[in-house]
Parts: sequence; C-alpha cells; structure tokens
Amino acid sequence: MTTNSSSLKESIQTILSSQYLGVLATNTGTAPYTSLIGFMASKDLKQIYFATFTNTRKYNNITKHSQVSLLIDSRTNRGGEDFKNSSALTILGNAETVPQVQQAEILSLYLDKFCHLQDFTSDPQCALVRINVEKYILVQRFQEVLELTMQ
Repeated sequence: MTTNSSSLKESIQTILSSQYLGVLATNTGTAPYTSLIGFMASKDLKQIYFATFTNTRKYNNITKHSQVSLLIDSRTNRGGEDFKNSSALTILGNAETVPQVQQAEILSLYLDKFCHLQDFTSDPQCALVRINVEKYILVQRFQEVLELTMQ
C-alpha cells in the first residue's frame, strides 16, 4: 500500500526519534554487507546521517555502490509481544559523503543525539555520510505494510 498521509509520516518520525541504532545494508559488488550504525534523521525525513571511518568496508562499499538500505525497528526482545507490537522501518536511498561546507551544521545536530561520539567524529579518518531517502517501508502488526515515497 502506498500512501503519503501525515499519520504515516508521524509513525516514521516516532520510530526515527525513539531509536538510536539501525542496520545498514551496503553492496560489495557481489553480495550485501550489513553494519550497525548510529543514525540521525533530518526533520523533513529526506535524509538520514551517520558517521563512519573511511577505512571501513561499509564506506568503501558506499563509494563504489551508493544504493543502500537501512533497517530500524522497535523490538523489545520480549517474545510474542514483538510480533504484535513491533514496527520495522526499511529506508531505501543513495548514500554519499556530506560535503565539507555542510558538515559543521549537520555534525552539531548529530552530536546532540550522540554526544558520546565526539572523539570518534573528530578523528580525521571519520566521514559524515548522508542517505538521500527515496522510500520508507513501514511494517506494523507483523503484516501491515505502508510505503512513503519521498519527492
């Protein structure tokens, strides 16, 4: 089901603001590769940001194949409750390094959420990466699927 309703945007915003970690899938050229990342979403939901070292597999994959997928969920690991109450949000988009001229402003917002990553993000080998979101796919109540295509 494809929709652009404000309630869907609110549901997506709730998940993005309540979670800190997601699983990023990149492409090695021959297979998917997943990594756990700390992310921050823009207020308009058009971008997702994360920090990573430039000598990592994920960063190398992104520089060669920009299409990525990010999975964020609300599970609690409490058995059957998760099947009824959890939501899973898949984000599809293209990743790129944030241009130097935009980094200070975005990094400040990122560190508001991840203040404990100050040393990590100040390392010269650390890059700030932006996912330009193409689509959100939200699965709720185990099988209700809603999609939001970003313009």
